[in-house]
Amino acid sequence: MSAAQEQAALLGSLCLATSVVIATIMIFSRVSRFGVFATVNFLFAAALFWTQVAYGFSGWRSEIVAAATSELPGVLLVCWVCLAQVGGLPGRLSARPIGPVIQRPRPRRLLWMSAVVLSVAWICGTIVGLIWPSPALQAYASAPIQFLLFKWPISFSQGAWAGLAALVFALAVRSPASAAILRLRNGAFASSMLAFALIAAESAAFAGVRLWVDEGRRGVLEFMLGLEAALAVLCFAALGIGLALRYTPSVATTVLGKMHTAWIPARERFESFRWRVSAGGGSRGVIRASYILEEAARLARLPKPDNDRALATIQLLAVMRDPSAETGRVTPAAARDLYEMQEELSRDDVLWAKIGAAMRGRSGAGSSRVGASGTSQEVLGVALDLIEPRAEPQERVPRPLWSCLVAVAAGDAGLVDPAVVRARFGSHMTFDAASKIYEDAKEVMRSRTLRGL
Repeated sequence: MSAAQEQAALLGSLCLATSVVIATIMIFSRVSRFGVFATVNFLFAAALFWTQVAYGFSGWRSEIVAAATSELPGVLLVCWVCLAQVGGLPGRLSARPIGPVIQRPRPRRLLWMSAVVLSVAWICGTIVGLIWPSPALQAYASAPIQFLLFKWPISFSQGAWAGLAALVFALAVRSPASAAILRLRNGAFASSMLAFALIAAESAAFAGVRLWVDEGRRGVLEFMLGLEAALAVLCFAALGIGLALRYTPSVATTVLGKMHTAWIPARERFESFRWRVSAGGGSRGVIRASYILEEAARLARLPKPDNDRALATIQLLAVMRDPSAETGRVTPAAARDLYEMQEELSRDDVLWAKIGAAMRGRSGAGSSRVGASGTSQEVLGVALDLIEPRAEPQERVPRPLWSCLVAVAAGDAGLVDPAVVRARFGSHMTFDAASKIYEDAKEVMRSRTLRGL
């Protein structure tokens, strides 16, 4: 058995083991579409690698075909992750994105382009390899220049977009505006994608060593093959951990089970749609208001938790105003149900302690009052007060500055009627201060735009 066949056997075994682990997670927890895709994709990869082991392709063109097809599962995985991050999968597949999304247009456009760029790179590399064949599966043999023309387009495109996906996941980990379980899951996915990007970089370097290094080449290549195997283990293990973190552990108490199974999916549904609306960009008014709100928070020297609550609230308002949220049961009525459910849970100390223990097992955040996440009580309360105000007056209730800034931004973005905002918040001195700070922030943003021109 050649060195290439030994490496293919190792990678095929790792892919098979990963598919079994992911399938087991889904059997004992909750089936997800990404879990199904990952299981099938890793089985496909295992079959391709073991085909190389079984047949040991002879002839350079057959080696190119085998090497190119073994790259397909990686291309599909990176494309799925990138498109899921921007809510770009068709139909119901985008209802629950597996990772974070970002509002800035340039990274979002790059993520949208992943499927096209990766597919074109794979097709071009394969065509070049078939026209000018090379010993693609002879691990220690010297390679001609055409091997780089086959390998580098595929490796560089995979590495670049896997690295971008890892960066987006890592940025989401830093934001406390998401539920802690999502931050942990995003951290696992960031590690997985970073490991995948390093594998792609190692593969490109491997091709370069085969071309340019003569003396001591075998020792270098043996080390690189071992490094590739270690990175593959890290990539697959982190991916499995990220998928496992999606699921809610069972709790024995009957009452707790009923509340838990209603509360956790409701929170995750709101989180997913909040990310999805941000991914789609919402409306230009929402994006503009978010940037101005961040600048206003800076001018007002708001603490970071208050800044995160303000941004989470404006995103939640955009979710509840988005027409597609109706089909996902993310409506003001559903938000009111979630708010009241959390109120009821927090009033029962014994029940809340049990939920806290279960949540600590998932994310380490169970002891707080739902934490500083996108669906915390403060965020839900302010969003509901703006979009669905209660009948009783609340003029005497003191309002924090961040909530007044959100009210001004929501009126400016057209998410709520400015007249309703004024009637609801206008009697507070804090609201007047927030209005002035928001206008100052608009002037600062306008000045920056003019200077940029």
